[in-house]
Amino acid sequence: MTAPLSPDTDALRASVPNRGPLQGLVVLDFTTNLSGPLATYFLAGLGATVIKIEELKGDPARNYVPFIGSAGLSTKGDSADAMSLPVLTRARGKHSITLNLKSPEALRIYRELATRADIVVENYASGTADRLGIGYDATHAINPRIIYCSLNGFGTGALLGRKAFDAVIQAMSGVMMTGGKAGDPPMRIGMPIADTVAPLFAVMGINAALYNRERTGEGEHVDISMLGSLAALLAVEDWRAMDELGLPTRTGNTLPRASPMGCYRCGDGYIAVAAGGRDALARELFKVIGQPDLADDPRFATLTARMQNDGELTRVIEAWCGERTADDVERDLMAAGIPAAKVRSPADALDEPILHERQEVVNTRHPDLGEIAGLNTIGLPIRLRRNVPGHGAAAPRLGQHNESILRDWLGFSTEQLAAWKAAGVF
Repeated sequence: MTAPLSPDTDALRASVPNRGPLQGLVVLDFTTNLSGPLATYFLAGLGATVIKIEELKGDPARNYVPFIGSAGLSTKGDSADAMSLPVLTRARGKHSITLNLKSPEALRIYRELATRADIVVENYASGTADRLGIGYDATHAINPRIIYCSLNGFGTGALLGRKAFDAVIQAMSGVMMTGGKAGDPPMRIGMPIADTVAPLFAVMGINAALYNRERTGEGEHVDISMLGSLAALLAVEDWRAMDELGLPTRTGNTLPRASPMGCYRCGDGYIAVAAGGRDALARELFKVIGQPDLADDPRFATLTARMQNDGELTRVIEAWCGERTADDVERDLMAAGIPAAKVRSPADALDEPILHERQEVVNTRHPDLGEIAGLNTIGLPIRLRRNVPGHGAAAPRLGQHNESILRDWLGFSTEQLAAWKAAGVF
C-alpha cells in the first residue's frame, strides 16, 4: 500500500536540504555520465529535490578515475571509502536510489514516483526511455503536469538508438575545425564542450516550461540535442560568408579580423590580448609597447589594414612581449586600459580567489571525509541576491536513499521492500 499522495518534500529535504528558488520541486533523474547529471546538478543547486535513479550497478561515472578516499587520490578506487571525483562533482545535492527498470515491479515504483514529481530528466539514446516504459507519453499519462526533459546526442526521434559522445558531437558540429591554423588536423577542444553546453539549454528549457505550467497548468516535453546545442553556438559566427569572401576561418592563436587580438608569446608564458575592433585600443597598445608611430603606419592605422597585416603585427607584439614576463605584460596592458590576461593552466586558473569568493568554484566534498581542500570542482555560477541557492549534501553512495524514498516517502512497506530487494527490483 502507498501513502496518500502529497507534494510535501520536507522529509526528503531533511537529508538533502538544497536551497534556492526551485525549492519544493521534485526531479526524477535518469541520467548518467556527464551531460544529464550536470543538468540535474544545476537544478539541485537551484533548490530542487533531485532523486537520482540508477541501475543496480550504478551510474558508469562511479567507476571513472580519479578516486578519492581516506588513503588519498588514486586511479583504482579500491579502498572502502573511495569515491569517483566525477560523481562527487555531479551527484552533489541529490538522493540516490537504485531501480531495475527491466522489472515490471520497477515500473510500479516509477509510476508512484512520477505521480509525485514535477520534472523528469533522462539522457538515454533516443527511443530507449520509451522502450523501458518511462518515456514522455507514458509519463504524461500518469502526470499531465510533468515537465519531461530528454537530453541526448541528436534529439528525440532522430537517429534512433545512436549513442553520442562528446568527441563525436564535436566532430559532427564542425567545432573541431575552428581551432588551429589552415592545414592543421582537426583539434578536439580539451574540455567536454558538448557535454557541458547542452545541460545549460536543458535547464533553460525546463525553467521556461515550469513558467508556462504556472500559467496554463500544462506539462511539457523539453527536447535537447547535444549536436544542436553545440551547432547553435557555432552558428554565432558567419562561417559560410567568411568562406565566400576568402576570409580565413582557422587562424591559430590570433583573430585577424579583430587585430590585434589573440594569444602572444612572452618570456615565460603567454598573454591573451584583446585590443582589436577599436582603433583607440590599438593606439594605446602601440604606446605601451613603445611604438606609438605604428598608429600612423598605413599597415596598422585601421582595422582593415591590421587585418591584412596581422602576421606582421603579431611579430611586432611578440618581439616586445618576448622580453618580458607574462605578469609584467599583463600589469602594463591593464594599467593602460587594454583587456589582457596571463594564460594559466586549468589547475591554476581554478585557484583564482574571486571564483571561490563567489562560490563559482568550490572544494570537492566527500560524504565521509568532508571538504577536501585543494581539489576544486564546479560550484554554482548563478548569483541571486534574494534567493541564495546551494547544495545541501555531498554526493550520495549508490542506493543510499532507497529506504527513505521507497518506504518513507512513497509509503511501501518494509516487507514489500524486502521482497523486491530479494527479487532484484532495486
